[in-house]
Amino acid sequence: MWGKFLEVEYVTQVVIYYKKCWLESGSLMNIIRKILMGIVAVLILIGLGIGGIKIMQHVQYNEMVNTVKSEEVKNIIEHNLKLRHEGALENGDVIQSYQIDFDSIKHSPMGGIIFKVYINNDEQLYVHFLINKDLNSGKLVNEGGGTSQKFRELIPSNK
Repeated sequence: MWGKFLEVEYVTQVVIYYKKCWLESGSLMNIIRKILMGIVAVLILIGLGIGGIKIMQHVQYNEMVNTVKSEEVKNIIEHNLKLRHEGALENGDVIQSYQIDFDSIKHSPMGGIIFKVYINNDEQLYVHFLINKDLNSGKLVNEGGGTSQKFRELIPSNK
């Protein structure tokens, strides 16, 4: 009974017949088309995901820049500089002006915004700020930072 099915010639003819039917019906092309469409769909989804993340990062960065440009942050910076050196931002003082380095603005891993402020247009003379929103009052507050070595040499800490 199984003798005819196990003969090599018969098996070869059956394989050739099914292969011929499969190729004639175009199902190989349909399978390839479906695989390619699936790959394209996956690539589109990955592209949309990465694009969405990049757009959200750009929106977050713009919000941080707008916050740092605000009058509230300007007052925090000026108050901090005056605390560090009496008479700061007055004519004839060591600290005459400051500029915010907008390229240094980044989100702190612990929350808030970190940025650098250059003093007197000198990139070696700077103060770091960490600005965050107070949970109780909702106002922006300075939560820390640091100074450059040149700043510490120019204005020794009295505290």
